[in-house]
Amino acid sequence: MSGVLSVVADKATIRAEQFPVTDHLVYFNHAAVGPLSRNACQAMQSHASDQMNHGALHWRKWYAEYERLREAAAALIGSESGEISILKNTTEALSFVAEGYRWQRGDNMVTTDLEFPSNAIPWKALERRGVECRIVQSVEGAFSASDIEPLFDRRTRILSLSSAAFHNGFAPDLKAIGQLCRDRNVLFCLDAIQTLGAIRLDVTEANIAFLAADGHKWLLGPEGAAIFYCRADAREHLEVLEHGWMNVDRGGRFLDCPTTLLPDGRRFEGGSLNTIGIYGLRAALDLSRTIGHETIEREVLRLAGTLARGLEASGWTVRTPRPFGSGIVAATPPAVESRRSEVDDAGRVDFPRGMNGIHRWLEDQKVICAVREGMVRFSPHFYNADAEIDRVLHLLSGLQYRPSLD
Repeated sequence: MSGVLSVVADKATIRAEQFPVTDHLVYFNHAAVGPLSRNACQAMQSHASDQMNHGALHWRKWYAEYERLREAAAALIGSESGEISILKNTTEALSFVAEGYRWQRGDNMVTTDLEFPSNAIPWKALERRGVECRIVQSVEGAFSASDIEPLFDRRTRILSLSSAAFHNGFAPDLKAIGQLCRDRNVLFCLDAIQTLGAIRLDVTEANIAFLAADGHKWLLGPEGAAIFYCRADAREHLEVLEHGWMNVDRGGRFLDCPTTLLPDGRRFEGGSLNTIGIYGLRAALDLSRTIGHETIEREVLRLAGTLARGLEASGWTVRTPRPFGSGIVAATPPAVESRRSEVDDAGRVDFPRGMNGIHRWLEDQKVICAVREGMVRFSPHFYNADAEIDRVLHLLSGLQYRPSLD
């Protein structure tokens, strides 16, 4: 592989070699769970086979793999490897920030009304500690730094939002928001799961203090292996919530060992890690690095734009705010009756009604997407092909759209 996906032939090779899912599905559901690449799958299978045959004999290799993942994650987001922790999922990482921050009664934090529960519930739960959770109200599914600023005051400690809204794909201007946080001395926490692996991100440029992202969406890795970034100068703002044998400076001791926390990101890793998931995620990151992060971003945004234009030409309404900053395209169908015959080519009399019906019908046609908040959500990745978009548009053009009863 050349290192940069510059011509169509390279993409066709990557599709064939790395993503066998394309043999039988049009997979536009990376905003939910992405398919494993062949590299990631083989890395996990290799580790499973080694543990089956040798138990923990090669534990030193496991520990070396942890470090390789931290290094790969740091390179992806522009941080130092010592600022990376390996956790179970995005929820755990965000909860470590929400519950671990040294709040004082009367403090407040700010988030938005577009957040997935993992980045909403932990903050709202702080009310029991006398911390106010302030909500930015979006307008037509979007917001800007100027919408956030009026909610800041001298007691605002943290702003937490998503790099892209899970349902409509809106991607805020992270650099502008990061500058606002810098100016107002507010720590910026980012749920990056809906863009990391598809859209480039530099935590220094965006002034991000905390970042959380599981590996199973756009990173094309397994579930249960997540990246948590905590900027070095923000580390001491957080109390460590889980203490165990892995995150203290034991000096090789097990009995009567010290309780001093490790000085870097490992302090948030209290117990044994998901080693098989780490092998898979590291292999996934290596594949994306080989292809090129800029190449991946360019192709993701191109495919999203192509799909959106095709949907609009078919009479659908695209609900994702422009300009596109993620791979998510959310849309709703025409709310009119078709004049087509009631019987389709397969002899089917009744077409699906509403979003859930369309979703189920698309699954029957081997097109994998999702329904979120009253919209059909498509989320193609870089390896998807224009021909797959054409197939989806062709299928949708044949539907009889009726008023939703969902």
